[in-house]
Amino acid sequence: MPQTNTAEGSGGVVPMRFIYRSGEWYERIYPQSAEWAENCFQLVHRFAANPPRSILDIGCGTGLALARFADPAVERWGIDALPVMVGAARQRDPDATVSIGDMRDLHLGRRFDAVIMLGGVFTHAKTNEDVILTMQVLAEHTEEGAILVIEGMNACALLSGAADQRNWSIHFELDGNSYRGDAEIALDLPNSLFRIKRVWSMGNEVIDVENSEHRFMLPLEMEAHLHHHGFELAGFADNGQLQPSDMSGARSWLVAIRKPLLD
Repeated sequence: MPQTNTAEGSGGVVPMRFIYRSGEWYERIYPQSAEWAENCFQLVHRFAANPPRSILDIGCGTGLALARFADPAVERWGIDALPVMVGAARQRDPDATVSIGDMRDLHLGRRFDAVIMLGGVFTHAKTNEDVILTMQVLAEHTEEGAILVIEGMNACALLSGAADQRNWSIHFELDGNSYRGDAEIALDLPNSLFRIKRVWSMGNEVIDVENSEHRFMLPLEMEAHLHHHGFELAGFADNGQLQPSDMSGARSWLVAIRKPLLD
């Protein structure tokens, strides 16, 4: 029977799902992660009053976004809950400071000009307490005027039916083998959660089953949390260019700006 392995991470037991076999493996499953990194880079520079001199990537994964900001003048820090991702990010960007960390309990003792969270990282803040703790971390690590970029699964499309399990099913080829991850989505509306069950097959053989649970928040709810923690929402859309939209796309993009810090 296929099983999902686990490993100790900074926040306790972290699922070592099929997608996290290695950094290279992850990028083959999610080739769009390179596009996310580019969109993020463009958004930060579009909204920043000045070019950022420091950036923190929370849930940095394989370091694609950190590497996109590579510049001797830019301090790059990244955290991730999984050692395999931390190792991949360090290999990709040796000049970045990358370590294992928990977005709910992070205290680096400094602030940054930009903080980014890509790939649905924020949806792992599943409870109200998780959300508040994560927002506090964002506030604690952002300079006045800093840019915050959050990318993830679009709750509007999920709840309206514009996006369904087809948007989270995956197919890719690697080393002459064909892999398929068929997704099933289940909503837990009272708890504002959605659950993804993905059955992985190589050819006709089931080789793994992964289950994950995520928080969903609609734009106004997210804006209220941001405002309460000292951020001004600059844009929310279903595309990486932040063009006006009907929010029917499977992914969402949010940009916020840190308001003046209180003494």
